[in-house]
Amino acid sequence: MEIHHLRVFCSVYRNRSFTKASRELFLSQPTISDHIKTLEEALDSRLFERLGRSIAPTKESSILYPRAVELIEKLDAIKSDIRLVMEEPSGELLVGASSMPGSVLIPRAAASFKLLYPAVSFRLVVRESRAITNMVMEHVLPVGIVGAIMERNALDFTCLTDDDLVLVCSGGIMPADQINAGDLPNLPFVVRQEGSGTKMTADGYFASKGVPAGKLRVAASFSSADAMMEAIKSGLGAGVLPRLCVARELEKGSLMEIKIKGLRMRQNFYILSHKRRAITGVLSLFMDHLKAVASGMKPAGY
Repeated sequence: MEIHHLRVFCSVYRNRSFTKASRELFLSQPTISDHIKTLEEALDSRLFERLGRSIAPTKESSILYPRAVELIEKLDAIKSDIRLVMEEPSGELLVGASSMPGSVLIPRAAASFKLLYPAVSFRLVVRESRAITNMVMEHVLPVGIVGAIMERNALDFTCLTDDDLVLVCSGGIMPADQINAGDLPNLPFVVRQEGSGTKMTADGYFASKGVPAGKLRVAASFSSADAMMEAIKSGLGAGVLPRLCVARELEKGSLMEIKIKGLRMRQNFYILSHKRRAITGVLSLFMDHLKAVASGMKPAGY
């Protein structure tokens, strides 16, 4: 068994296709098939069921995949760590993030990191927290930044930073500078779709004040925090977002904050990785930089 056989196997497994794997790896389809056949012979196991033009992974394949990913990443980490000592850090960093870290924290950290290490590039995947968690669970992403802990058994979570969650609206529907929690059902609400860490956190706070999510009058739900903010600015309803996401809009006056008596909402944001995958090399260097940037963005007194 050789490492390049495992790389080919992982590509076929992820893509569920020999053709897509050949495009991804710039190898001919017969070469892909030969690598898989050689690996199957070495393991004395069938890894894929051929179903006409499609394939399906076998149980043996599902056992092999996370272990193959782990081996490949350990080898890549060794190479990366040696390059860090011998030469300037380089390569593409793949990071997943939910809306606030994906739109605010990581872009700022990436810009300053790029000034330090010009040969590094970034590929950022922004989804809701649940989707990013699933992608780390399935080894699609090596690391993610999310706004809620959803899977403790297989994943490691390290708190990166925290932020206030604020209820905001446009001037057109501003009920008052401050309201009681019991007034929340009277407001039209713009919310994130299920799977959002911010929504989960806000729902928990509201429920603790006797206002479960089912009592809110939802005008619209969005998969994107940016779309949600634009809808709020347009007067569609009020909504809860991290302060860092809305700080500029509050300063400009295009959004206004509604304080809720006796309730201050805070949300933690976490770095998550699979327990079987170590964060090493340039990615580890960037995570340290991201922590420093996140700490520096906190206002005094936080």
